[in-house]
Amino acid sequence: MGIFSLFGGGKKERQLPETPADKTAARKKREDGSPRPEAPDTEAKNVQRKAAHATAAKIDAIESEMSSEFVRPVHPPSGNTLPGPGNTRPGDDARRGPALITPKKSDSWEPMTFQPTLPAMGSTTEFLLSTESGGTVAISSSEAAPVIEEAAILFANDQTEMVEHVLQAAIAEDALGNAIIIVWRMLFDLYQVTGNQEQFDHLSIEYANKFETSPPAWLESDTVEKPSAPTGVTPTISFSGALDAGIVKQLEKVQNLAEKSRVLRLEFAKVTGVDPIGCGLLLSILKKLQKSGHDLILVGSLELANKIRGILEVGRRDETEAPWLLLLEILRLLNMERDFEEASIDYCVTFEVSPPAFVPPKNKVTTAIEEISMPGASGDSFVMPAVIAEGVERLVAGITVYANDHNPAVVDCLPLKRVDFGAAGQLLTGLAPLAAKGISLEFHNVNHLVAALFSVMGLKDIVEILPRKS
Repeated sequence: MGIFSLFGGGKKERQLPETPADKTAARKKREDGSPRPEAPDTEAKNVQRKAAHATAAKIDAIESEMSSEFVRPVHPPSGNTLPGPGNTRPGDDARRGPALITPKKSDSWEPMTFQPTLPAMGSTTEFLLSTESGGTVAISSSEAAPVIEEAAILFANDQTEMVEHVLQAAIAEDALGNAIIIVWRMLFDLYQVTGNQEQFDHLSIEYANKFETSPPAWLESDTVEKPSAPTGVTPTISFSGALDAGIVKQLEKVQNLAEKSRVLRLEFAKVTGVDPIGCGLLLSILKKLQKSGHDLILVGSLELANKIRGILEVGRRDETEAPWLLLLEILRLLNMERDFEEASIDYCVTFEVSPPAFVPPKNKVTTAIEEISMPGASGDSFVMPAVIAEGVERLVAGITVYANDHNPAVVDCLPLKRVDFGAAGQLLTGLAPLAAKGISLEFHNVNHLVAALFSVMGLKDIVEILPRKS
């Protein structure tokens, strides 16, 4: 039995047989020439049908003023090539350049008395650290936890000098218990992140004398960042405000640029709302770009999908199907088959028609995060940027796209230097749905300052945190 046959049984109410008196009354009404009243359902459908025709007419009228087809350039200009995975430095934004922490060096290494400047986050911190010997060290000491938590929070707020004093003082007091290795490693990572090799070497001597073992190795910047400059600038069209009939100017730019470049970057991060007409226009443009063979970089596409979901209601038929179809098209372009199938069922239930079939995109479609990501040596990891402070939604979107095709999803944090305190909370909120869907997330090569922050924020409850070993 097909899915639509399930709806048929509940549409019509059971009717009682007509009596002779009913037939006579009906015949008199027809003889009087009075119009036969329409059922309420019929009137509502007529209103919906008229609104749908009006909306479709508006979309058609706007489209008719624009060229109907795109032609993919045979020889694209050399300056308009798609930045691939190996062409951009992790953490670099395509328009703002690399995000770096300004190194702050101290003239000398002078221990200070440890005095907490932040309230204690709790009496117990559970934290696992992989050590050089391959074992783990569990922190449960109420004396050590405030030191680690304070240093992690200060570093998240880019207070590197204060972090240095806090860690130096804690090491000088030498009352860290099982947390001693972690605190030393946090200080090593602080000097590594800020580029202070002189203090790193000084600390290495102290470490070797105290523990009679080799200290962590200094990592050259090219080992961490692996820089590679993009070969050109991708033509970009940014949508902002309401996605409605007013996007015609942006769509005309899309058409003009599509004639010159086979790669286009469409940005939706600043879209604040959507309406059916805007959805219909954008849907038409996306289909034409796919038909003409253009490669796309979609920035903020998942955020746009969520805004479209916000105006939809399963079972409610609006004046047009355009928002539903645009949502399905975005999920298809991002190759998110599972989400596509879930949305298609809701579309099917609402309109009682067969939804579009899922067909993976033939051309290259990426998000901004995929564009700046650099795959690891095995090609099986998603690489974090250097600093996470802004654009967390886009970062989460990129991880989501990657995680939909990889389980477990391995995220390489070797280039990651610092995570802003507020961004860490957004990261936790954004990744929680992935964990709820049963996707296993693994953060590898996390520096110990960031790992401590993830522990404080509770990210370790949904992500396996594997700190850097060397």
